[in-house]
Amino acid sequence: MGGTLTFSMPVDRTRMVSKHFRLGDLLVDSTFPGLALELEPTPVVLGNLERLTQLLDRIVDRFPPSIEILSGYRDERLNDACRAAGLPASVKSLHLVGCAADIKFTNPEVDPEMAFEWMRASAPDLGINEAVYYPKKGFVHVAVINPKNPTPQRILMRT
Repeated sequence: MGGTLTFSMPVDRTRMVSKHFRLGDLLVDSTFPGLALELEPTPVVLGNLERLTQLLDRIVDRFPPSIEILSGYRDERLNDACRAAGLPASVKSLHLVGCAADIKFTNPEVDPEMAFEWMRASAPDLGINEAVYYPKKGFVHVAVINPKNPTPQRILMRT
């Protein structure tokens, strides 16, 4: 009977994690918003999300006024739902560790392909590990490196 009970507090989704973003901005998924509401990132994931927002802040500063995050951190359940729906969600997705986000530019004057080309050219300076442009879907997947499991840099255009 000497077991220890532990209670975890839900994450504060209103907490600012960077210049432009609150934690809740990264705990979203446009296809499965209900599953995204259940996300409870670990301390490691929170650290990765903070590094990711440093990149996202630089993208917003270059292409104001903002970006919409279509999908940020995903737990296994959310990532599996995305894969089952036929979305480009890898079983080893950097979304699973808080290192990736799928973004859409809110300014209609920003050409996503031009923004992607800027990311490609600036990748080393920005710390981009992945940038994948999906022109038919109108979004860009961006990621920072996962320090616990580094992967080769991947910057490409998909259909």
